[in-house]
Parts: sequence; C-alpha cells; structure tokens
Amino acid sequence: MKRPLLYLALIPLALWGIFALPDVLAANPPGPWAWRKPLIILSGLLALWWMSAGMLLATRAPWLEQRFGGLDKLYRLHKNIGIGAGILVFTHWMIEWLPKNLSKAGLITGPRGPRGPRGEPDMWIDLAKDVGEWAGYILLALVVIALVKRIPYRYFRWVHKAFGAVFLAGAFHGLMLMPTTFWQSPLGWLTAALAAAGVVPALLSLTNRIGRKRQHRADIVSLSQHDGKLLEIICRPEKNWPGHQAGQFLFANFGSRGEGAHPFTIASAWNAQDGTLTLAIKALGDFTAQLPDLIEAGQTITLEGPYGAFDFSAKIPVDRGNAPHQVWVAGGIGITPFLARLEQLAAAPAPTKATADLFYCTPNAAAGDFPEHLETLCDAAGVRLHRRQTDKTGPLTPQEVAATLQPNSTVWFCGPAAWGKALGQALQSSGLSRAAFHQEAFEFR
Repeated sequence: MKRPLLYLALIPLALWGIFALPDVLAANPPGPWAWRKPLIILSGLLALWWMSAGMLLATRAPWLEQRFGGLDKLYRLHKNIGIGAGILVFTHWMIEWLPKNLSKAGLITGPRGPRGPRGEPDMWIDLAKDVGEWAGYILLALVVIALVKRIPYRYFRWVHKAFGAVFLAGAFHGLMLMPTTFWQSPLGWLTAALAAAGVVPALLSLTNRIGRKRQHRADIVSLSQHDGKLLEIICRPEKNWPGHQAGQFLFANFGSRGEGAHPFTIASAWNAQDGTLTLAIKALGDFTAQLPDLIEAGQTITLEGPYGAFDFSAKIPVDRGNAPHQVWVAGGIGITPFLARLEQLAAAPAPTKATADLFYCTPNAAAGDFPEHLETLCDAAGVRLHRRQTDKTGPLTPQEVAATLQPNSTVWFCGPAAWGKALGQALQSSGLSRAAFHQEAFEFR
C-alpha cells in the first residue's frame, strides 16, 4: 500500500469534516476558544486511530506482511505510526492544557461569557479522564525511551510491551469521552471498530502470544567464530519448520533471561534433505558480543519465522538461464541474504550467463574471513563478484554500480541504512525506477 500514513490521517479527517464539522460551525460562535474543544476531540480521535493501526501492525500477521512488502517494512511503518501517535497525543494534551493554564496565568484572554452548568458527576467519565491523562504521560515517556538507542534491547523490549496496556487505557479514554453525536455516524462506528480491532493484538502482546504459531524449536549443531567479531551458528529446526526463501530472516531466542528474541537474516538456502540453516551474527551490541559465551553446541533454542520479502522476487524462476539481471550490493554483515541466494543458485542447473553482479564492501579482507570461499560460491552460482576493501580503495560509488546495470535490472541492497538510502536516490536520479531498488529495512527500533 502506497502512502499508508497519508491515508491514516486523511480518512478520519475527512469523516470528521463530513459528520462533525457542520455541527461545530453551526453551534460555536467565532473565536479561538470556540475551536478548543472540537480540536481536543479531533486530536484525540486521530491519536486513537493511529494507536489502533500501530497495534494491528504489531501482530506480524502474514497477510499484513504480504501487503506491506515484508515484516521489516511493516515494522518500519509500525515505528513511524508509533511516533505519529505520540505527537498526536502530545498535541491533544497541549490543546487541552496550554490555553487553560496560559489564561489562568493572565498571559492570554480567557473565554468570554458565563461558563455552562456542570452536569451530574459520572464515575465512568471521571475515570476515563484520569486514565487517559496518565496513559498520555506514560505513552510520551515510552516513545522517548523507545527512540533512545543507547538503552539496551532487553530494556527496550519490556518498555515496548507496555504499549499494549497504554493502548487499552487510551481506547477506554477515547471511546468513553467520544461525543454522543459521533455514535450516530460512520465516524463513531469506524472509530469503535478500529479500537476494538486493536484490543486483540494488545492482549496478545501482553500475554506473549504474538508470533507463537510461527515458533519452532531448533538444536544448535555447531558454532564457529571468525575474525571481525562474527559468530556462525548452524542449527537444525524441528521437522515442522516450513522452510524459507533466500533473503528471509527469523527471530532467534537463545534462552537468555530478559533478552527475548532477536532478528537475524538467514545466511543459507533451505535444503529439506540436510535440514539445517545458518545464522551469521556480528557483535554489534552487548548481547551479540556476549553470545559466544552464552550458547553451546547441542543447546535447544527457539526460532520464529521465516519473515521478510527481501527474497529476490518470488516470481523470478530459480533457473538462472531465464532470470533477469540483478545487481546486489552488500556492506559487511549485509552479505548474509546474498549468501543464501548464492547457495540457491549454485544448486540450480548450470547457467547460460551470469544472473547478477555482487558488490561486497568491507573495510579490509584477510584469508579465512567470513564468508569463506565466497569467490568459489559466486563462480558456482554464475555471479560476478566485485570485492571492495574500502580502507584501501575508498567507498563504492553509485557510478560503479550504475555501470553494471542492464535494461530491466533490479538492485538489491543490504547494509547500513543511510548508505542504502543515498545509493537508491543516486541510482533513481540516473534513471532506475523506484520499484527496481530493494533495500532491507532491518531496523526494529
């Protein structure tokens, strides 16, 4: 789906404009204070829609993954929706709090005319106001914590789980305080339906049930440590593992308390007869640096997946003689999805021509570095290898990549996000279509 954030903003705005705005214009006299309450309601309505959409995306549902081009991209959207929801909640709070307190301080003129009579106290309405206020404070704090990447993943994981409880509180607040007139229009019905749809994933998240149907036990067959702080793990999933496409990833839970499951790209093609898969894990944080000391061969772990659509297009046949040309660009540990594809191609019938050009960029290279025998594997797969030692020859340029492009070529990138974004923009400005550039959005924070 293109521009989902735009639709998520425009649909509730349009419904509010059709079913609520006419009453606002008819009932309220002109002036900024007359718009304060309608804008409080509108900002709260938008926040509830965005929070509900974020909870739905958190389910990792296969149909949603397919719709948005893979779980990595779905989670990127989930993150952006979470940030947007935090901004909307902050706006909702400020519209309610700031004018009132500025007026009390004498800094702005307050509303004119006598205040309307107060209705009878309502326990549920008062509770909804209090719950919503505290949920808003907590949500804003959680968004800030989630965005601070210095906080270790194990703490982020627990903080992130609290969003489910905050959503339930926010949905209760929003639905209880929604104007009665809203319930008589599609605006109220759709808001209630979307909030109800978000309740289910919130409960699943709080009870650790998201992704459980795609979890599989696996035994570690062997461990190998390579230079460059890289750990290679070969594991054998149980027989009900569904297999995976080259380029997909999984979540691996190694049983360490508090850590939960971490995402890793699968670095091998699936062979049902062999029944093993390979993970190549670089020490990029506290947990991955300690991992070699935490696990051992024979240990049972939990794998969840496979996920992702960075699969070199499922429509492309494995027969290399018929496959369109591709250009692969890998930076460091970003070589892992390409290793799986190389194994898949090497096992296919002999090619009539090369199917891809692989640019592999690392600071340096020495004998025995991972991946070993890359040149041999590329020869067997019919792929032209372009190794780049950036410390010696400098960074890879977009012009070098563009020089290998053929008509209808596609480009597949896995590496640092900023580099991939810059490369994609440069190639697109040179004529490559946006749809022909594929980048794995492998950032889950």
